[in-house]
Amino acid sequence: MSYDISLHLQIDTGGPELVDYCADDIGNYTANVSGMWQEALGRRLADYHGMTAADAQADLVRAVRDMTTDAAKYEAMNPPNGWGDYEGALDYLTRLRNACLAHPKARIRISH
Repeated sequence: MSYDISLHLQIDTGGPELVDYCADDIGNYTANVSGMWQEALGRRLADYHGMTAADAQADLVRAVRDMTTDAAKYEAMNPPNGWGDYEGALDYLTRLRNACLAHPKARIRISH
C-alpha cells in the first residue's frame, strides 16, 4: 500500500462548470513509513485528505522540523522490510509542506 498525494484547485474559467486544476503532484510513497508521519504530525497523514493546504501548513512545518532535528528517532522507525526509509519519508513530507506553502488555497487529495 502507498500514498498518492496531490493539491487541487477548482477554477472558474467562465464555462458552465468549475475546472479541476492540479496545482502540484507530490507523487507516491510507501505506507510502510506511515508510523513516522503519524509520530511527526500527531495524526495520520490520510487525515489531511480534503483539507486546504493553508489549514495543513502549521502541522507540516512542525513535522518536517521535528523529523529533521530528531533524525535518530525517525531512523529507528525504518521499516524492517526495507521498503521506504527515513530519508524518503522526510523528503515526501517536505515536498508536501512546500506545495502547501506555495498553494494555500488548494485542497489536499490523498489516495492510498
